[in-house]
Amino acid sequence: MNTSVTKVDDAGKVLESGNCTRDQMVAYIEKNGNTSVWCPDRNPQHQGAWVHVHSNGRIKYVQTVADNRMPDNLLALPLK
Repeated sequence: MNTSVTKVDDAGKVLESGNCTRDQMVAYIEKNGNTSVWCPDRNPQHQGAWVHVHSNGRIKYVQTVADNRMPDNLLALPLK
């Protein structure tokens, strides 16, 4: 499964966009840290969340973490 990604600068200007696999996203976050990927909430009235790498003991995966809760922001994003 591919994830649609958009890279923006601090002012919100889109620098690049594309798709990446779970493994690519895991590698990117592990290289750049837990504050390198941000996921907006599906409700624009709510704050989004940082995306962190987790593991179930067999595979690594990404999941959002906001205020120490793990919402389903990534699953709620529309496929492009």
